[in-house]
Amino acid sequence: MKKQFKAVILALVFGTVSGNAQVGYANNISGDKLSVNSATEFSTFVNAKARKVSRKNDEDLKKYLEVVNLYHNSSVAFYNLNEAQKADFMEASATISQKLNGLSRKEAKAWAQKVELNKSVFEFIWSSKKSISTETEMVELPSQMVAITSL
Repeated sequence: MKKQFKAVILALVFGTVSGNAQVGYANNISGDKLSVNSATEFSTFVNAKARKVSRKNDEDLKKYLEVVNLYHNSSVAFYNLNEAQKADFMEASATISQKLNGLSRKEAKAWAQKVELNKSVFEFIWSSKKSISTETEMVELPSQMVAITSL
């Protein structure tokens, strides 16, 4: 009787854990907010369910998706974007996020948070480039070498 009771408890616990994992997967909860699929899903969402945003901010949407796709396809080209392109991306992502937050749909607000996250991550990547210095300091070596150990 005790074994059957333990088996039932174990089955309930396993079912609950499995159910929570499936709900998280169904809600598209993942650790990688910058996934390639999210760019295409975002474009589909904006064109299908947020047409007002896509019609009025078509250029901003193109600039945003161009940089996100560049991040996935060519990290070197992404890293070496010029300042004007970076500024355009920052402005476009801010506009898109603001417009999506203005919509009443929960899904639009979730996408707005993802856009803000991408903007923050990209800004951090680009700012870290400025902090890396390629200058090296020349140090003069001593003319005589002194033995550290006596072998």
